[in-house]
Amino acid sequence: MAADSDHLSIPARRLAERLRGLREQQHLTQKQLAKVLGGAEALSIATVSLWEKAGSDRLPPPPRLAAYARLFCTSRSFASGPPRLLRDDALTEQERESEAELYEELLALRERAQSTGTAGSSREQPSLPARDSIWYFPDGQAVSIVCSKAPDPPPHADPSHLNYSRYARHADLDALIEVHGQVRTDNPESMIRILPPEELSHDFALNHLIIIGGEAVRDTEYFSQDIPLPSARETEETYVFKCSVGDETREFSSLLLEDGALQEDVGLIARRPHLIIPEQTVTMIFGITSRGVHGAALALIDSHVRDTNEQYLRDAFGSTDAFCVVMRVPVRNNLALPPNLRDDNTRLYEWSTKTGARW
Repeated sequence: MAADSDHLSIPARRLAERLRGLREQQHLTQKQLAKVLGGAEALSIATVSLWEKAGSDRLPPPPRLAAYARLFCTSRSFASGPPRLLRDDALTEQERESEAELYEELLALRERAQSTGTAGSSREQPSLPARDSIWYFPDGQAVSIVCSKAPDPPPHADPSHLNYSRYARHADLDALIEVHGQVRTDNPESMIRILPPEELSHDFALNHLIIIGGEAVRDTEYFSQDIPLPSARETEETYVFKCSVGDETREFSSLLLEDGALQEDVGLIARRPHLIIPEQTVTMIFGITSRGVHGAALALIDSHVRDTNEQYLRDAFGSTDAFCVVMRVPVRNNLALPPNLRDDNTRLYEWSTKTGARW
């Protein structure tokens, strides 16, 4: 009969075996994997070895699991030359879906391993979530993440397709992956569901809500009542956001380079109490393009700016439970970068129940 400690180590063992299996499937050495996962940050061979050893009590943090998912979501990572992490804009829709599914699988394995209490502390493990994090829900209630539907979903978004993937129907997958991963990390015991707006019925609608993407916000406008969100004016190819403060109205748009590449977008994050259950929350994230949505999410997820931006929200709005911030989102090489809300040039428009609307 196995000892209790052996039984409790089963989830950690499964994660270790899965990580080792991914590496060995592509005939990588631990040295090669450490190099590609580390990128600009040094990652030792010993660290990879500990992650693959079930008895080590070491768990890779979510950002490293995201790197695993990016690397192993496509064989093209190993097609020519040394293994490499492909850029986000280099992935196909099917590869994005594979990345999302693999990341969710690895994160779920990690959470089960962590919940057994067998994993020890490690320099590579994240700290416990701060109680004032926007993604932390101390009541332990379920969370519904509502994401826009893709305007032109790929064939495998159809349930009748042989390679059907339910998440292929969603737009703004970059933001969705980031938000889902952070909410999972900060609320390991909570039930979390991803769904399109039309499935937001009864029980799902009474959870904490996170609404991602402009169409999702418009399709669930009942939950955004009383917040003066920007209005979207359609242009020839995209949209322009329009905001008002008193009698003054301003319009904000994406910035394109001469070659048509996106250099800057506009994103938004807003929060209010749930209309039906005021003790719970509704959080909205959207933008003019997908990069605006992604950047708005990164503002409160990316470790380089998250703490600073959280502190800005506390300083600017105090304990108010309803606010909105429209921000510039820098874009480089077709990828959104996290905005710094401390920069006056980043913030375009703000509103809260405490301050009212202001530029």
